[in-house]
Amino acid sequence: MRGNPTTPRVSIIGLGNVLLGDDGVGCLAVELFRCQYKCGPEVEIIDAGTPGLDLAPYLYGRELVVIVDAVTADGKPGTVGTYRESDFLDSRAQLRLTDHDPGLEDSLAQLRLAGRGPSEVVVVGVIPESCVFGGGMSSTVLAATSLAIDTIIRVLLEHGFDCQKRLQPMEPKLWWICDCTEHSINHR
Repeated sequence: MRGNPTTPRVSIIGLGNVLLGDDGVGCLAVELFRCQYKCGPEVEIIDAGTPGLDLAPYLYGRELVVIVDAVTADGKPGTVGTYRESDFLDSRAQLRLTDHDPGLEDSLAQLRLAGRGPSEVVVVGVIPESCVFGGGMSSTVLAATSLAIDTIIRVLLEHGFDCQKRLQPMEPKLWWICDCTEHSINHR
């Protein structure tokens, strides 16, 4: 699998429920990253939403998986942290307790058991302020999105994967964000 240059070696995955306010930060950060930066064919960028066990194909045999999600951890809302798989196993940080959380842990466990788990998992976690249905994303977490994107870039570069800022950014597909929020996102 790793010898085929068109097979993704890296998955950058946004998790979260965009209808639950700050829980959608992973989806937002990954969509903005996709629109503002380009990577080679070895890097796939996915807004996975709340996939459950359907997450496994995007983890299967990858060298690196970068997950962006809201996390429950010590710190103030809007704090961006970088966590390794062991941090979740040791309960230092938890993905928010929504229906996508068991999917990551269960998918990793199944793939590890089969000997096809990713070599490394990095979670870029943002501490949410509010995750209420229809509440929209808080300004605190919205402001933290640029730091989450910078963290994705740093992780890719540290692992030897190139990403370049697009000369002409693509228009983000943010159907779930109101016009006032979208205006502030596009002027990062």
